[in-house]
Amino acid sequence: MGVAASLFFSNDDAESLNRRVRPTDGQLGFLRENKDALEQWLLDNLADSGYGVSTFLQGSYRFHTLIKPVMPGAEYDVDVGFYFIDGRAEPDSADLRGLLRSSLEEFAGICDKVKQLDAPKERCSRVRYERKFHIDVPVYHKASDSGAVRLATLSNGWERSNPAAMLDWFQEALDGDDRQKARIRRLVRYMKAWAALKFTGSGGIPSSLLLTVLVVDAAQRLDGEDDDDALRIVVDSIYERLLADSEVRNPVGGDSDTNLNRLDEDDFDAFMEELARFKDSSSRATDCEDEAEAAVIWCEAFEHLFPLPEGVDGLALEVANTGLAIQSPVINIAVLDGDGHSVLRNYIGRVPIARIGEKLRFMITNPEVIPSNARVTWVVRNTGAGAHEESDLGHSGVDDGSRVWTRGVAYTGRHFMDCEVRVHGQLRSVTRVAVDVNRAAIPPRHPVSRPPYVKLFGRRRR
Repeated sequence: MGVAASLFFSNDDAESLNRRVRPTDGQLGFLRENKDALEQWLLDNLADSGYGVSTFLQGSYRFHTLIKPVMPGAEYDVDVGFYFIDGRAEPDSADLRGLLRSSLEEFAGICDKVKQLDAPKERCSRVRYERKFHIDVPVYHKASDSGAVRLATLSNGWERSNPAAMLDWFQEALDGDDRQKARIRRLVRYMKAWAALKFTGSGGIPSSLLLTVLVVDAAQRLDGEDDDDALRIVVDSIYERLLADSEVRNPVGGDSDTNLNRLDEDDFDAFMEELARFKDSSSRATDCEDEAEAAVIWCEAFEHLFPLPEGVDGLALEVANTGLAIQSPVINIAVLDGDGHSVLRNYIGRVPIARIGEKLRFMITNPEVIPSNARVTWVVRNTGAGAHEESDLGHSGVDDGSRVWTRGVAYTGRHFMDCEVRVHGQLRSVTRVAVDVNRAAIPPRHPVSRPPYVKLFGRRRR
């Protein structure tokens, strides 16, 4: 068993990477309810379009590799393909997209859960909902006699594309028993979460399908390893493959997209640089003999998403080739009122009592132990049902040299502020502050217009 295997996946309710990135039952229920409603609307509304109509659930939800939003502004989604069947011999792609668009506009006008209908995208229409969720609806035409399926694009007309064939490939490629299939699906989730952390907002995020094909192909090298060791093998394999050839052939023959790697040259170079760092950190983590040391190294790839074990508090790692370790910072926590003006309580190292609506000011009391070339990062790790349902698992911020960080409190339960010290990009010490939010919200002094929930530790500094 890998030394950090239980931090990746556990059959119980313990915090694990898989649990932190996989959508909750509540999120999946919201997805299914709204997916079903939209599907039924489209089937009924377009029944008299002059074509046969059907839908096909595709993508990550159908593959069981969906992840929850892991970055601010991100959303989880489902892909519902809408099929116009037969009809005219040569239907116009723009006409069929127009039929779907009109139906979606009507639906968005009557469904109170829809936030907005986005402007048409190249390969789909996107319906945005509450709760960080959207549905993508691509338009297809299917000829029942030949079975040929084509995707209606915005600027290139028809493209050959067959999601059902891709699903068949994926299911056939998951070789082995149910346990092995579940592990491959988890590995896909881990890679997608890593990519979301490293590339969201850059414009060059690798597609979910690209990562899925890369992981499934690399998983052929696996032989019963636990998730941590398996992920190292997969990352190594993907890196070596792409180093030799950047093309990733579409496993479905006949599709217009023969190469699934749509990254341009600059984005691909950036992807390979991050992948090289991932390869290095996964190798160092799996070489560790101590769970806590392995965990903090895995955090280089997974940041606040990766859970830290109990033994990580005050951990100091040896600086390579020196035999020396950096002394861990000592942290004082001042509990402030909601306005941030009055100090209500003071603690060292742990906050046993915090109330929703209060603020917490974390201060390093021995800043002299931090090397001048070090970077200090404050990392929030939220746990508990409330944080999971809101997909608010945490975030991080780099200290500006003041060695003080202030955040607000929102969710009940136990949460963590981790003070991480890095030298030359590698984690050298972690000081963990547990925060027990165990009291009801303080009545506000003045009426506020904020939503009933906010982040455990808001991102804006005082």
